[in-house]
Amino acid sequence: MNKFYIAGAAALMMLAGVACSGTDEKAEAAVPEVKKAAEDATFKAQTNIRYIDMDSILQAYTLAQEISAEGQKLMGEYQSLERQKQNELQNFGNSIQQKVNNNTYLSQESYQADVNDFNKRQNAAANVLGAKQNSINEQMARQQKRLTDSIESFIKDYNSTRHYDAILYREAGVYFNPALNITSEVIAGLNARYKAKAADAEQDKAKAKK
Repeated sequence: MNKFYIAGAAALMMLAGVACSGTDEKAEAAVPEVKKAAEDATFKAQTNIRYIDMDSILQAYTLAQEISAEGQKLMGEYQSLERQKQNELQNFGNSIQQKVNNNTYLSQESYQADVNDFNKRQNAAANVLGAKQNSINEQMARQQKRLTDSIESFIKDYNSTRHYDAILYREAGVYFNPALNITSEVIAGLNARYKAKAADAEQDKAKAKK
């Protein structure tokens, strides 16, 4: 009986060993996942930095869209003015050439007078176009500063309740963990604030008219 008891006990111990071995293998297999989850939790707790994607903000922020549309409008006006001046010069130049072809000029002096007039018109057109271009550049520089100030002002207000150590532009780095991306929150906040300010401005206009 002792032999059967010993054999049975040995068998039970072997089965228990196999069961424990299987449990250990499963536990070991689960360790990487548990370890990764722990590392992620530690990473999120210790990484007090976030980033924003400026390209996405420029595409989705209402103020940025309006500034972009204004820039396109101003550039369209410049191109229209440029075509107008080019056509005027071309027509005058064609007129001079036609006179030459038809021997209309009675003297070299009269021909030279028209050439001088053409050069003056050309210089005047260049001055007008240059002034227009400078005006556009100045307007867009002011609007760009307005946009930058708006975004930076919002970020400061936004972070006053989040207390991040840094909020970076995505373009400033090679890689960021996507979990650190707060672009959508910033866009939503920017548009909400801009809409509220626009509504306040409309109310102020309405009051001024009364």
